[in-house]
Amino acid sequence: MINYIKGIITHREDDNKVVIENAGIGYEIQADMDLYNSAADEVTAYVMMVPGEDEFRLYGFSTREKRRLFNLLRSVSGLGSKTAVRILSGVDSTELLHAITMEDTRFLVKLPGIGKKTAERMQLELKSKVAELIKESEDRAGETNGEKSETIKDLNVFSEALEALENLGYSSHESRKVLKELMVQNEEYTVQKLIKDALRSFLEKSK
Repeated sequence: MINYIKGIITHREDDNKVVIENAGIGYEIQADMDLYNSAADEVTAYVMMVPGEDEFRLYGFSTREKRRLFNLLRSVSGLGSKTAVRILSGVDSTELLHAITMEDTRFLVKLPGIGKKTAERMQLELKSKVAELIKESEDRAGETNGEKSETIKDLNVFSEALEALENLGYSSHESRKVLKELMVQNEEYTVQKLIKDALRSFLEKSK
């Protein structure tokens, strides 16, 4: 079983496939966007070999966590490997975990290839597994930093602020971008302060 491949990306194809050369062998990998867009001289792809209709395919990810989430996603009834990698290429993993935990159907149906029924299955089949994954991440963060992770608190603040901005007519894409920029600058944001500063940012950009 191949766990990871470390090598040089020799070329990229339009459908997010890359070829990584290692020890004179070129491995064709269906990559997530972080891996696909990597500008590093040498990359590490955490891979999963998945059987297809007529061949085995390698799916590759920039982190072990993304690979684990890929396996969780493709375990959902009706959600295949191609859809799973597309989802992980278009959304922040932490936001996805939060949306599943909080049963945020509105967020999930915006993901590529996901309709309302599939979103509901994701919530039903993955909620407990995702909760365990988040707890493990928090435990690791606590061991590393000597303190409890604030992941869930931060995500709740982010989610409430995002919903408020969308209700005010701002696009989801731009709102997410502004909120992330603000939260990097200040980790102690309240929802009200975050919304206020985001609105100020939108106003300044419109001048």
